[in-house]
Amino acid sequence: MTDKVYVQDKDGQPLMPTKPARARRKLDQGKAEVVQRDPFTIRLTYEVDGEKNTEEIRIGLDEGSKKGGASAVQNGGEVLYQSEVQLRTDIRSKMDRRRRYRRSRRSRKTRYRKPKFDNRRREEGWLPPSLKSKAESMVKAVKDISEILPIEGVNVEIAPFDMQKVKDPDIEGEEYQNGELKGHTSARQYVLYRDKHQCINCKKDDVPLQTHHIQPKREGGTDKPSNMVSLCVECHEGVHSGEVELSERSLKYWTNKEYKYASHVNSMKDYIVDELKKLFDDVKVTFGNITKAVRKKLGLGKSDVNDSIAVASQDFIDKDSVSTLGYTFVKKCLPRGRYRLHKGEGSEVSIPTDDSDYFGFNRWDKVELPDGTVGFVKGRRKSGYFDISDIDGNSYDHSIRYSKLELISRADTIITEVRGNSSPQ
Repeated sequence: MTDKVYVQDKDGQPLMPTKPARARRKLDQGKAEVVQRDPFTIRLTYEVDGEKNTEEIRIGLDEGSKKGGASAVQNGGEVLYQSEVQLRTDIRSKMDRRRRYRRSRRSRKTRYRKPKFDNRRREEGWLPPSLKSKAESMVKAVKDISEILPIEGVNVEIAPFDMQKVKDPDIEGEEYQNGELKGHTSARQYVLYRDKHQCINCKKDDVPLQTHHIQPKREGGTDKPSNMVSLCVECHEGVHSGEVELSERSLKYWTNKEYKYASHVNSMKDYIVDELKKLFDDVKVTFGNITKAVRKKLGLGKSDVNDSIAVASQDFIDKDSVSTLGYTFVKKCLPRGRYRLHKGEGSEVSIPTDDSDYFGFNRWDKVELPDGTVGFVKGRRKSGYFDISDIDGNSYDHSIRYSKLELISRADTIITEVRGNSSPQ
């Protein structure tokens, strides 16, 4: 069990968390009721003075392309909540599949219909559906925290830079003002930022770094970032002396990413900040170099969760450490449902859920096994035997009868698992 129980007053407004023993007493005395299990939250059944039960708490948000981190830190250095948010990466492929079905259907049934693409207009601030889903998931993660903790404000890490100048250093004039190196003073600075300020060979990030030209300039190599990687002094000397050889896999990973994920984060940042400002009066932005300095000062290792703790701690932490939790809430974003791929139905039609056919269980329902293990329904069979896995899809039991499962909570667009946190060192 987690060592903090989140509390709401009688009207559902968040209060400061309490200890499990105290929460258990209130539940036994009928003074509280359970709201949700993960994170475990209770609601009081009597009136309390909310102002006396709240303190200054800030949320730190570290957005990413595949996953992000969200944490809540109390003024004084105590972490009250920390979570990792696994974002959806399947929307693009699903939309491509749906488009194929739609075009095939139109070619069969409405062959001579006039095209409509000339009538379509994108509104200001439009985001591709794949990125909008990720941005909305990060905003929802913040909203979920604000429902269980009294939040004073939100800090968001952004890393704004323009991509064109990185690929074309010869841009001048007005093009240069909006170029791809905007926000960076040199290509070297960008390369260090792109490589997360660590050596790509030994992965050290607390040593002086140098930029190494993959194709030497004497052989026609350029100073473009695609031809440079970050190396520590020792590895750099080893490469030139022939004692260290950089693997092709490593070079391909660091130089051929085409800035895809960085551009994703860059595109989402404005949308996330604007949406958070609709919910909170105090929203501040910060930058990656500040987050790294604070994280190192607090003695935390590199992770999305620890980055979010450092982001939240920048305003009022003047200590050299914080009191972190021993666990992390891992959240995974899921689609609302599966789609028909047969029987001539349009791919947009959701498959209706029929609990009776699957003995009352749906995919990704949270269940408890006879040995006390908590998992999710990964696969269902009409025979009544199910596949149970963790939140990442690693199976606990490939075939267990439904009668041996105890339902904990129904599946939603975001499911949660409590996982021991090994990030803080």
